[in-house]
Amino acid sequence: GVTVISHDSESRTLVDGYNGKGDYSHSIHYSGASLSQLASLTDISSNCEQFIKYECYGSLFLFRNDPHGWWVSPDSLQMLYWGGASPDSRKCACGMTNSCADPSQACNCDKNDAVWREDSGLLTDRSALPVKELKFGDTGVYSDGTDEKGFYTLGKLRCYGIAHE
Repeated sequence: GVTVISHDSESRTLVDGYNGKGDYSHSIHYSGASLSQLASLTDISSNCEQFIKYECYGSLFLFRNDPHGWWVSPDSLQMLYWGGASPDSRKCACGMTNSCADPSQACNCDKNDAVWREDSGLLTDRSALPVKELKFGDTGVYSDGTDEKGFYTLGKLRCYGIAHE
């Protein structure tokens, strides 16, 4: 079976008007379980995953050198990678496969242009799950008047299998 834990932030949410790095902050509140109970769940499960998506319009991550957005682990650690990428890679899924909109960047959003782009995928490092908080920046008004913004979507925590120590 699969244990599925819901939270209060499952709907697509706009981020707009937060220009500084990580200025937008949203804590995730899980239904019917504390973070310590969720830590026990991720400890005993062999697999856990959580879908994460950011749709961006002139808004970027820049995990590699100057982070503007990130997610936070239950241990309050700044996580500088996105769904579909390896932990500590400082990349998004497209950066793992060298298929980003700008091949010199690690995420589609890092192209940082006035085109809607997306970075998404599954977070699967159960030691860093569930997502405790989301932080974004670079969603102010650009010097040329372009209104930078983004939308995030965070899926339910799903855990399955029994971990064998």
